[in-house]
Amino acid sequence: MSDRDGVETSSNDVSMPTGKLARVFRHRDFRLLWAGAFFSFCGSWIQNIAQGYLVYQLTHDKNLLGLVSFFGMVPVTVIGPFAGSLTDTLNKRVLMVVTQAVFAVGACFLAAATYFNFVQYWHIVVVALILGLVSAIEMPTRQSVVSRVVPIEDLPIAIPINALTFNMSRLIGPAIGGLLLSAFGPAMCYLINGISFLALIFACLAIKADLSAMKREPQPIMDLITEGALYTFREIRLRTLFVLECSISVFGLFYLTQIPAISQEMLGIGERLWESYLAVGVGSVCALLIVMSLTERPVKALVIRIAITTISLALLLLSHATTIWVAYPALAILGFSSVSIFNTCNTLFQTLSPERLRGRVLSMHVWALSGIGPFGVWGFGYLAQKTSLPFALQLGGLLVGLTAVYGWTFRRGLAGVQ
Repeated sequence: MSDRDGVETSSNDVSMPTGKLARVFRHRDFRLLWAGAFFSFCGSWIQNIAQGYLVYQLTHDKNLLGLVSFFGMVPVTVIGPFAGSLTDTLNKRVLMVVTQAVFAVGACFLAAATYFNFVQYWHIVVVALILGLVSAIEMPTRQSVVSRVVPIEDLPIAIPINALTFNMSRLIGPAIGGLLLSAFGPAMCYLINGISFLALIFACLAIKADLSAMKREPQPIMDLITEGALYTFREIRLRTLFVLECSISVFGLFYLTQIPAISQEMLGIGERLWESYLAVGVGSVCALLIVMSLTERPVKALVIRIAITTISLALLLLSHATTIWVAYPALAILGFSSVSIFNTCNTLFQTLSPERLRGRVLSMHVWALSGIGPFGVWGFGYLAQKTSLPFALQLGGLLVGLTAVYGWTFRRGLAGVQ
């Protein structure tokens, strides 16, 4: 058969990852979106390495280290459930270009502030807050674009392949960031990130698919805002997924913001903190390859339950790590398990929601991941500063363990999830 670009493709041999890659990458617009996002995410990881190192060198405070991420994520807490209404009612191409341009300006400002040596902690926090506001709109918009550039039958495969952009960049970006940080300092890392946003801007402009707002009957603004949330909470499977994601976001992901402290205080590897991010990235990419190979098998509920359980165990293991031989496997398991659950939930949020509500329902998935998470980042960062980092990791592991018990025992909530 042939796709909309006129490329002859075969419907056979899609059970293996290579066949599934070919099945999705035959779509020109998806290739553009994937490549643009990949280069953009590489730049973001390059900046993350420099920013974590810079903030910890400026403050030597685990609480303040977590607060940067808190302010970068808290806008999603406030406007995340409503951002999907913009995604569904405005032109996605315009939204993507404008948001990427704002991201680029923020990165370039911090590059200049660092290069000319006037950067202060509050500069980083203010930029994080502004870009967090933009990100609340950009994330559901970018994810909903996937359903416009591939046919619906390829969507369950396209979603994990699209997620490879973020997690493959987690392998490459930290390594490049570590080299640039050592050779040129944080300013160069910020500058490279600012330039990287051009890739996604060009990709969005080149996409031929219709990214305009869907035609719909006029509705009161409050109906537009609340419809996605109401649909999520009324659909028992989406509601259960939302609760599980919120629990993992609060109790299980704060370790990412503490990697600079983990690397320096617990492992003693200083500027080699990029190796810790690399370990997480290795686990993440492995997870996506496995999730992609299982897309057409009815095991999504089992994947979610197992992933939550292993996050709990890996956090407890990481809390006792004093060498890289314990820490890196634990971080790899955390990357593997986190990506497994959130990517699987992403797929389910898209496939269990109608097209007219997809952006708004997806914004609830984004809110569970990034809107609730800031309170865990802030709370566990404060706890780590006041007590110890190992204690905070142990408490997080135990609370995720309780979430796992809920996931395994409340089977009705995921009944029928395929």
